Amino acid sequence: MNGAVRNPSDRGSVTAEFAVVLPAVMVMAMLLLALTRTIAVSLDCQEAARTVARQLVTGGGTDRDWQDLVQAAADGSTLTIDDLGDRYEVRTRCPVLPGPLGVIPAAVEGFAIGFRQ
Repeated sequence: MNGAVRNPSDRGSVTAEFAVVLPAVMVMAMLLLALTRTIAVSLDCQEAARTVARQLVTGGGTDRDWQDLVQAAADGSTLTIDDLGDRYEVRTRCPVLPGPLGVIPAAVEGFAIGFRQ
């Protein structure tokens, strides 16, 4: 024996402690996964906005190409392009799966500006 004295009344206390801690660990794991998903969609949404702004300035692509590019970031994404004369303002809105308890945002946005030369 390792020198520890066991009290017979302590039997099962580890199981009870595990049952109390397990839900908290699971909630933290789910929150971490949802946050990771949100960050990934946010990066893709921002990259789509930058790419569309770049293509607008260089004259490449069509409306359909830009819509497809934004849809590739996340299903159900929307694209808004404002032509302000000297520049284009591009906004993308990409839905994210709702997180636990509504802590994670339901959608993220990307924004880019492309200046005409």
